[in-house]
Amino acid sequence: MLDIPSGTGRLLPFLRDMGFQVVEADSSRHMIGLCRHYAEDQGLSDGTEFRVEDALATRFADDAFDAVLCNRLLHHFREPDVRRRCLRELRRICRGPLVVSFFCSLSFDAATFHIRNRLHGEAATDRIPISRRTFVADAAAARLEVVRMMMARPGISKQWYAVLERTEDCPGDGSA
Repeated sequence: MLDIPSGTGRLLPFLRDMGFQVVEADSSRHMIGLCRHYAEDQGLSDGTEFRVEDALATRFADDAFDAVLCNRLLHHFREPDVRRRCLRELRRICRGPLVVSFFCSLSFDAATFHIRNRLHGEAATDRIPISRRTFVADAAAARLEVVRMMMARPGISKQWYAVLERTEDCPGDGSA
């Protein structure tokens, strides 16, 4: 399983307890260093691979992973084309389920986010909640189907999770 972006590796114990062989990847060399130290402290560095990788353009082979976890990344991408590019890349390297988090506009946190920005007269540039419909459209554009959606803290938190699977490939489209 690929955990990208891994950050400090806080999900590694959970993933390893579930029996996964894990590759921790992050675009930040510093975060991978922290992740490696955390794994060593937890006794989880053996059998775990650590890589500096950009989620928009990894160096992994097609279908390299049985599953991919992409936690707390998509909300940093304001533009739909960047979110879709990321989802297409994750689809390319994942032959099984893809679990992705995103900030959904259907929550108390999202409402306060928008109110706060309006009151301050600021245009948000990061951590922007999107609608469920927008997320589903982003997934569909990457030829992924949303099989399940879950709220982290129903009605309160803007963080949601989606389980995605590949839609059928079109014959001759060159996709894996």
